[in-house]
Amino acid sequence: MRIFKFFSPAVFLACLILLQAGCARAPVPIPERTMRVVRAPVLADDLGLTSLVEPLRMQIEFLRARGKPAELAFGARHISREAYISALERFVRIILAASSEDEALRQIESEFEFLEVYGDRRWGDVFVTSYYEPVIEGALQESERFSQPLYRKPDDLVALDLEKFSEKYRDDRKLRGRLAGKALLPYYTREDIDSKGALKGRGLEICWVDPFDAFFLQIQGSGTVSLPDGRELKLNYAEKNGQPYEAIGKFLKDAVLPEKLNLQGIEEYLRTLPREEAQAVLNRNPSYVFFEVGKQNAVTAMGIPASAGRTIATDRRFFPKGALGFLTFERPDAKDAELRGEASQVSRFVLDQDTGGAITGAGRVDLFWGRGAEARAQAGMMR
Repeated sequence: MRIFKFFSPAVFLACLILLQAGCARAPVPIPERTMRVVRAPVLADDLGLTSLVEPLRMQIEFLRARGKPAELAFGARHISREAYISALERFVRIILAASSEDEALRQIESEFEFLEVYGDRRWGDVFVTSYYEPVIEGALQESERFSQPLYRKPDDLVALDLEKFSEKYRDDRKLRGRLAGKALLPYYTREDIDSKGALKGRGLEICWVDPFDAFFLQIQGSGTVSLPDGRELKLNYAEKNGQPYEAIGKFLKDAVLPEKLNLQGIEEYLRTLPREEAQAVLNRNPSYVFFEVGKQNAVTAMGIPASAGRTIATDRRFFPKGALGFLTFERPDAKDAELRGEASQVSRFVLDQDTGGAITGAGRVDLFWGRGAEARAQAGMMR
């Protein structure tokens, strides 16, 4: 996929266009060199521009109420939060005042300048995947079926921001660890927690669910657990253990057919294995996510609710949170029970509101598809 960022004296936007081919190149050297001015792409919105108005209004109100960031950085260009809010308001007015969607798109093209990002394989190329909000079954007590606990953030988990020690660490991610006497050690891995019981008996359990559901819920970062009495627990991301994220699919290339190396195919294969063998595969991803019970569904890293089909996750080192974007991608169309189908190219405006452990660098984007089984089917095929 290709990414562009739009700029005017009042606003920046982002545009992502389909990646066809190419080889990976050296990572972008510094965040200030992540974007360049280009001509506008062909604009369209498969979800309809009017459906963008409410997510935009939510974003505007959130930026206004939050009071930060003071400015948004787009490569070497910086714009104040107040000016960006004003421009987003202008974008909404264009949509509402236009006599047709085509007229609105023409006006958007005429009022904003487009910036392309450094990308992955070449300028503008990014790899796009998708995530969703799972709805799974669980219980407040452990059972044979619901044997895996979902944990709250442990009180011994420490976040270390190296930027506070030196500016040279400005673009580094926060470290997570635990105190052992006077030493700061890496926090427990997935194997430590799920196989060796490092957190067992500390009263951190929120609920119990199926082990595979627990793993994929952590990958998505939030979700809903349906309890036997009909109640729902809305679980949002609270913290992570700081261990590196490893996609387990790369360890299954010899066991799973390439066309089934997606979320559905991987889960199907894991469920055929003996429990300990399957857990050993899950442990290949040492990253672990902790949750908190919330009042609303799927809250992003910004703290704003995710909008289905509109919210994207990117690396905050290169992309400013709160930016409006435009994305063109191959949308998968599930047509049978095995979730195989053709893909069609679509375009839409999106909002950069989230982050993800696997979403790193200037060439990665994760699109939030929505909630439940249908969203899971589509998101699992997005590559």
